[in-house]
Amino acid sequence: MQANNRKGPNDKTPMPCAFQEPMTAPRHMQDGSTAVAEQLETINLSDDPSAQKPISINSHLTDEEKGALESLLREF
Repeated sequence: MQANNRKGPNDKTPMPCAFQEPMTAPRHMQDGSTAVAEQLETINLSDDPSAQKPISINSHLTDEEKGALESLLREF
């Protein structure tokens, strides 16, 4: 990869390049991640009984949160 020879406005620091070599992640990010399985429930966003628009939401939401989320999703 070629070095970036362009200088910044003060001619002391190189300007960022769009194509930089990837950096190694910090050690605390290299320990791996664990997947968290969420319990989901499916709701149908369709107003037409012959059409399905299923979407999965977290089943641990309160009834109030589920209603608000469903209402918001139906808007879009």
